[in-house]
Formats: sequence, C-alpha cells, structure tokens
Amino acid sequence: MDPVREANLAAYVASAPKTGSSSTFTANFEKKQLAEARRKRSTMTVMERMEADAETKQALAHVKDMRQNTENRKALDRMVEGMRPAPEQKGPKIVSHNGKALQEGH
Repeated sequence: MDPVREANLAAYVASAPKTGSSSTFTANFEKKQLAEARRKRSTMTVMERMEADAETKQALAHVKDMRQNTENRKALDRMVEGMRPAPEQKGPKIVSHNGKALQEGH
C-alpha cells in the first residue's frame, strides 16, 4: 500500500470518534485495511521493512501537517471515505429514463 495512503488511513482511524462497541465503530473497513498492510509488512525482508518504515514515518509526519488545516483534513477524509466499497443493495434497483432523450447518449 502507498505510504501516504496508509498514513492517512492511520490518522483517520485515530481521529474517528470512539464508541463502546466495535460493531458500531465507523472506521471498521479502514482498520481492516491497516491490518492487511501490517500482514503484508510481516512478509518483507528486514531491509524492505526498514525502508517501508522510514517511508511510512515520513508520510505520517506529512499527513499530520496536512491535517492541521481543516480544509485539507476534510479532503483527506473524503479520500478515505471514497475508498470504501459501495453498500450492498437491499432491494431492486429502480432506473429512471429521460423521456425527452431521443437516443442513448443525448
């Protein structure tokens, strides 16, 4: 995973409001992605881990600086929320068409 993306996920999870239950925690998907990144890190050699740790540390410092500004924080949060999978549809999908369109693509 990209070090900046991983650092942003870590900052997002750390700043998410804490709840009493893990099932109601809003950043469960992000926590799973971070766990997957840690699992991948465990398969690296020592030198690869050292390099990845240095890159992640620099990226985390950069993301923390960016998150100081509220506009940047909102943009970074939107980026994280955009990585989430689409929610599963519960019922049928209702499609509407424009009656004034003469052909497809107009």
